[in-house]
Amino acid sequence: MATATPSEITILVVDDEEDVAEIISHFLREEGYNVLVAHDADEALAKAGPDVDCMVLDVMLPGMSGFEIAKRVRGRVETETIPILFLTAKTEESDMLEGLAAGGDTYLTKPVSPQVVLANIRAVLRRTGTEESKTLSVAGLTIYEDEYRATLGGDDLGLTLTEFELLRYLVRHPRKAFTRQQLLETIWKDAMMVTERTVDAHIKNLREKLGDFAKHIQTVRGVGYRFVEEASDEA
Repeated sequence: MATATPSEITILVVDDEEDVAEIISHFLREEGYNVLVAHDADEALAKAGPDVDCMVLDVMLPGMSGFEIAKRVRGRVETETIPILFLTAKTEESDMLEGLAAGGDTYLTKPVSPQVVLANIRAVLRRTGTEESKTLSVAGLTIYEDEYRATLGGDDLGLTLTEFELLRYLVRHPRKAFTRQQLLETIWKDAMMVTERTVDAHIKNLREKLGDFAKHIQTVRGVGYRFVEEASDEA
């Protein structure tokens, strides 16, 4: 399969815990992927068709284990090459070996962040040639999206996850001004006790790490912040 953009990639998330499935699927959709969700074995097998590019599969499901689902998916000619990431609370080495023997490409144990799930999805998609490693580059800044790191002039910036997400989001949308509330809802999502001052604090820390490059992140008075390709002394 030729390399594809996230919007051309379909991921099937299978988990009987609806809140877990919702968190992961929402995060993947925010990254631009098409996402299907299933909560039991019958639904998973019905949706695991040739249009699915990757499966995130829970192990402990009602009616049939994820291991058995994987074996059945692998047993179909039209789905035998779908990458499968097991996501489970089963942490014993024997469970991991059983999962890999059943056809799993990766075995992740809960609790695990959506960012880690995404990084592993991208890794298996690169191995299958479905998706290329993604980078954003501008004026000496390079953002390695699937590695969650950024460099400036070749030097690693040592960003926290939140700083990385904030920088990536602004760079992805050059010249567009975002309010602090919009950034809160996008970067912090469901955080309940986060205020707009939190955005200002993270922008301040980010600018300190960026040094002179911080001139690319402008304060839009009365609104919030924006990223511009052309450097400015405005702050």
